[in-house]
Amino acid sequence: MAGPIFKTKRNGAITVVIDGNDGTGKSTLVSSLRKAGFSVKDRGIPSLMTDGKKLKFPKNEIYIILDAPVSVCRSRLKSAGKNLKEKYHTISDLKYYRKRFLKIAKEIPRSAVINARGNQTVILQKTIRAIMILTRLYK
Repeated sequence: MAGPIFKTKRNGAITVVIDGNDGTGKSTLVSSLRKAGFSVKDRGIPSLMTDGKKLKFPKNEIYIILDAPVSVCRSRLKSAGKNLKEKYHTISDLKYYRKRFLKIAKEIPRSAVINARGNQTVILQKTIRAIMILTRLYK
């Protein structure tokens, strides 16, 4: 399926970076966006920033932060057969990193927070709408 690859005159192709807590549906969303023709990265600068790193944002990236309640993330991780005692999957880690991602989202240029609580089709639709709005910042 040929999809929209967004380009700018100054910065070339735009890459969509999908980030957020484990269990928010990043991998599923990344796969769906790639099938639709988007240039997508699974995790990026926002993940690095959750541990306190200060980095510059490439001008050709836009950022989508997926957010879901800890209970939803845990349920998805459990359904996927993940170890809920593993680092980043514990209740305390999911709470901590959820707060960090939401705080960081306010500092990131060209970003949107997507409520990832619902089904994957709705999340994909919300994300594509956000991408369309964020790419207008380049014109």
